[in-house]
Amino acid sequence: MDPLKLRELAAAEAEAARAIRDKCEAEGRGMTSEEANAFDGHVKKAEQLEQDATRAERLAKLETKLETPQETKSTPEIADGERIQVSGPRFTRFGQLRAFKGPKAEIEAYRSGRFLAATLFKHAPSRQWCREHGVELRMDTDVDSRAMGESINTAGGFIVPDEFERSIIDLRERYGNARRNCRIKPMASDHSNEPKKTGGLTAYPVGENSQLTESAQTWGNVELTAKKWGVLLRISSELSEDALINLAEDIASDAALAFATAEDQACIDGDGTSDYHGIVGIRTKMIDGDHTYSYVEAAGTGDNWSEVDAADLTNVMAALPQYARQGAKWHCSPLAKVAVFDRLSSAGGGNTIVTLEQGASLRPKYMGYPIEEWPAMPTDDSGAALNAKIMLIFGNMQMSSKMGVRRGITVKTLGERYADYDQIGIIATERMTIVHHTIGDGSARGPVVGLLGNT
Repeated sequence: MDPLKLRELAAAEAEAARAIRDKCEAEGRGMTSEEANAFDGHVKKAEQLEQDATRAERLAKLETKLETPQETKSTPEIADGERIQVSGPRFTRFGQLRAFKGPKAEIEAYRSGRFLAATLFKHAPSRQWCREHGVELRMDTDVDSRAMGESINTAGGFIVPDEFERSIIDLRERYGNARRNCRIKPMASDHSNEPKKTGGLTAYPVGENSQLTESAQTWGNVELTAKKWGVLLRISSELSEDALINLAEDIASDAALAFATAEDQACIDGDGTSDYHGIVGIRTKMIDGDHTYSYVEAAGTGDNWSEVDAADLTNVMAALPQYARQGAKWHCSPLAKVAVFDRLSSAGGGNTIVTLEQGASLRPKYMGYPIEEWPAMPTDDSGAALNAKIMLIFGNMQMSSKMGVRRGITVKTLGERYADYDQIGIIATERMTIVHHTIGDGSARGPVVGLLGNT
């Protein structure tokens, strides 16, 4: 496993241990035997994960040191009527890689660059290289059979290889918040129904010689319908074999950032229209009139960042059900993080110059809960804009929201659209949807609670 993921798991175990200790200290007592065993288990697991992360880093460094790309020779083959001599890869790159990670980053970037050259530029040497090195040039199965030829890329698109798709997925999780916080559900088809528990069993008092009252679990459905999302970008029509790594790097980075931005905007503020492919965002759904228990109204005239105080945040925390507190986070805009959380933290007692200087370098938290900064969350500081609007959210979105993902990324070219600029257009597409299925209703709280600007 990736060392960063292992350390994130270790941090989660450490936070769980800290929660047990803080609870006992707050109640002015020692740990029970069950709490002590749980505390020791979390600490032991955190230490083990930290050791695993260190080992994984050492192995990655060793593999990087030992990894030497092998130059291969091949016999000439016929491609587009030409005899082409294909040599092994020349790993030429300009600048540090960001989209591709790990000990085989350059190899994966080069393979992705060859794929893009073969499919988007119809580059014969790259098509032959892909054949020889096991890089499949597969068309999207959604495309009409007449467009299934290897060099035809107008009606449909090519399904990108695993290493290229993985780089985009990793970047989307780094750039965007929706994929980090919603529960991801892979979909085998464009439509899927997922079960959701709506009610549990009930215990009743049993009198002597009386019949026990029966209860049953009740279930509902979360309906997911994946829709196509596309990204259009432009690149130079001049292809240099020495820049294949950077070709893959640039396309992966641009596409990932665009997808992540669209996903976050739909997740937060989707209004159910075609602009968001029917997705209703969490802020929109909270104030639709059917989910009045999904938010807490700010006190007094609290409808801008400077008026939100510690009591407002405490009220939001108090409204969150206990079952959702494990894994809960604050969700707000970067502006709100500074104007609300940093303001309240710096005004609190016990701060020193050292703690204030270190605050920006540490993982931001408030009252022990992480702060997730969403650029898609509201940033307007005018009272009119935030009046009767959800200003920030607290809770566990893994329990409230699902992102359905249908298939991988596909790419295709628009050969003539930007010919006047000596450029080609590239469309990258994905299929996904987001459903906020449990956010509270008109009578009960859910696993997320919003702070509503005072009306």
